[in-house]
Amino acid sequence: MLLLLVGSEVLLVHWLLLASRGSGLGLSSAASTVVALITLNVGSMFVLMRLARRTNSFFVLSRVWLLASLAAVFSGPPLLASFAFVGSLAWLTQSLGEGATGQAALVGSGGAAIAIGFGSILWGYFVGQRRVEVERVELPMLDLPAALSGVRVAHITDLHIGPQLRAPQLAGFVAQVNELEAEIIVITGDLFDFDPAFIEEGCRELAHLRATFGVFAVLGNHDAYTGAEAVAEGIARYTNIQLLRDGWERIEIDDAELVIAGIEDSGEGWTEREFEAPEMERLADEIPSEIPRLLLIHRPSLFGQASRLGFPVSLAGHTHGGQISFPPPAHHHNISRLISYWTRGLFEDETGDCLLYVNRGLGVSGPPVRLNCAREIALHRLVSRRR
Repeated sequence: MLLLLVGSEVLLVHWLLLASRGSGLGLSSAASTVVALITLNVGSMFVLMRLARRTNSFFVLSRVWLLASLAAVFSGPPLLASFAFVGSLAWLTQSLGEGATGQAALVGSGGAAIAIGFGSILWGYFVGQRRVEVERVELPMLDLPAALSGVRVAHITDLHIGPQLRAPQLAGFVAQVNELEAEIIVITGDLFDFDPAFIEEGCRELAHLRATFGVFAVLGNHDAYTGAEAVAEGIARYTNIQLLRDGWERIEIDDAELVIAGIEDSGEGWTEREFEAPEMERLADEIPSEIPRLLLIHRPSLFGQASRLGFPVSLAGHTHGGQISFPPPAHHHNISRLISYWTRGLFEDETGDCLLYVNRGLGVSGPPVRLNCAREIALHRLVSRRR
């Protein structure tokens, strides 16, 4: 990633010099620029990561640096393509690359490429990350009792409560969830983002979540980084949320029963595409097989194990849908493919009997940018499916 960033920044410097003085970087100056940019980026990253959580000023500065770096990365490939296209055209015509006409073409096409890169990131910051979409999803479950058919489950995840999600914005999200009047609300991890100082503030807002049969949650890897015990203590003290720490709860709805089970994330191996939790084996043995089950997991990589153990529906988060992705139908092609086969939306196993839903999340991690990947509240509806 550092090489991609530095390569993009070198192209930007080359374009700036071309636009301002009519000549870009030579070979030796390009090499020295690479060394200088690597030093600057590594140094900035080290300093800002250490200071960002100490004062608000350094936090804001770190976000600006992230946004600028991301914009540079987005500008690099189209800038390279524009230079290659205009350069090739100049070579073919033997005239376009000579004099002011060739320079104007290089500067103009490069400027358009930079506008696309920086414009995309600015849109993702000012517009994209402020959009919240309610996804309504039917979850067919084999032999679901009639009393459970139509039960609505509001699913939120990856809030990352902290400097990038404070109480006023969180209160708005909570109100949106409550407006759906779901019978059950579930949260699939990453409630908090590193800093335990925000636990009380966040929990006091989460305490306003309302559902007929309760609110259930599991912890994610960022909750582990924040301090799993501190988060659990805050949830117990300030909310009525039932935190499932490798456990399960039985809900009675009319004359039927539904189990909500949850696996807590340890915070280790969060990039693994295939992962198994020993605790899930125990849950599968403990829960009566005749009772319908919803499994709350943070990382989608547990779906293979959940499917093998016969959990009919797994709800997950972790990926944020990549935060930045191509438009549909190519939206599954995003950076979260590096850590998960299942990045966003509804999936089924090879048999078709077990489902996984991956929620894009309500928060952001890293740069506060979302492209083709709005924040999400999922409203699931349980429906019966016969063999």
